[in-house]
Amino acid sequence: MPSLRRKILSAYGYSKLVMLIFAGVVFADLHYLDRQIRQGQAVSDLRETILELRRDEKNLFLYGTSEDYADLRAQLTRAQQALSRGQAAFLAIVPAQTVARLQHGLAHYHALIERYPGDTPAQRLALQTRIRALGHELGEISRVLAHEERAILAAATRHARVLLLVTLGVVVLLGAVGGLYLVWRVVRPLEALQAGLSAIDSGRARELVLPSQDREIRAFVAAFNALLRHMRRQQEQARRREKAAALGILVSGVAHELNNPLSNVSTAVQLLMEEGDTADADTRARWLAQIDGETERARRIVRRLLDSVRPPRPSRQAVPLPELFARTLALVERQLPPGVSVCVGAVEEVVLQADRERLQQVLINLIKNAAEAGAQRIVLTAGIAIWDEEAAEGAQLQGDPAGLAQAERAVRILVEDDGCGMPGEVLTHIFEPFYTTRGAGEGTGLGLYLVQEIVAEHGGLILAESTPGRGSRFTVWLPLGAEETA
Repeated sequence: MPSLRRKILSAYGYSKLVMLIFAGVVFADLHYLDRQIRQGQAVSDLRETILELRRDEKNLFLYGTSEDYADLRAQLTRAQQALSRGQAAFLAIVPAQTVARLQHGLAHYHALIERYPGDTPAQRLALQTRIRALGHELGEISRVLAHEERAILAAATRHARVLLLVTLGVVVLLGAVGGLYLVWRVVRPLEALQAGLSAIDSGRARELVLPSQDREIRAFVAAFNALLRHMRRQQEQARRREKAAALGILVSGVAHELNNPLSNVSTAVQLLMEEGDTADADTRARWLAQIDGETERARRIVRRLLDSVRPPRPSRQAVPLPELFARTLALVERQLPPGVSVCVGAVEEVVLQADRERLQQVLINLIKNAAEAGAQRIVLTAGIAIWDEEAAEGAQLQGDPAGLAQAERAVRILVEDDGCGMPGEVLTHIFEPFYTTRGAGEGTGLGLYLVQEIVAEHGGLILAESTPGRGSRFTVWLPLGAEETA
């Protein structure tokens, strides 16, 4: 299994190997230059010795003193020693014939110098001519040798410079390749992890996606996703505990709400029992209507209680939006106060896979809440849209945006009214169970709580926006799957 540690160590070893190769090339280049410099030094020593030899030769022929003769012999010995020491270097510069000529010339020059003191003045004049010619030949050979050595040294310097530049370019290129390798195999997976964490933080994703098969990243992603699942289970458990705790509050509230209709029923029944057959028909009908109305009121209270604690069992089926809106209006229009109108705007021909009854309950609760808030006109529209996080700015959001962010399309249902609106401190609590702004006996505060529960069952979310004095708007977002049609 690949590993980040192995990749980093491999890149580190690769960089060190490149540096070692570069150092080896530089060392070999410097060694080559050092050898050429030593050869040049040997040539320079021989050249200077021969020039000194020619100066001592001139002094001997001009003055003829024994000191001049001794200096010439000493200089000749140094020239022969310089030739012997640098013979290998000279053979690398010029052909062997040239070195042999130099050796033979020095030997012949030495023999002529040894004869010089014992000759007569006339013989010395002839010998001087021969010595000068031979000295000139030795000087010319040393000049050629020095010229060739300088040319070789210049070429070696150029070669070393080019080799160094090429090697440096190769090192830079290999370093860039190593850096790209680290970016591609190490940095990019870490950036993908960072992007995944940002997506989870913003609600666009529910868990990390594995960006690479590296052992460390696989372990981190597995541990982090396990932690997320554990946290979600804990949140769900906490939510259930809160719901159970709130059930006690609900029971006390329901008991209070049931007490009023039961008291009214009891009073009406007692009056009927006391009056018996002596009560006129209108009075009896009024008391019976009161009993029926209060009984229906108690039944609604019990139904709300059951809806709030009963675990949802959604039954999904194909639900066309226009049909859903039409059936909802047929059910709700008789429950609205006089003067309240519900208008259906643009509704696209979209078929959802959803629980028809539960979605109807969502629309009914939103419409009835708007009517109870004093709205005179309620407008419903629906269509396909793409979820954008900017849509939630300034609104009260309930639900998980991750599902919508992953879906390619979504259905957006708008319920707008012209009621009195809600201030911000009320808007932040409207989806909490049992929260209501109406008086005792006028509501349980479960309507919007049930709405957001049903929307969450369908993988969607709900946004609430309101301006005091200008009305409210509720937006329901439901993800649209690939099998659902428009």
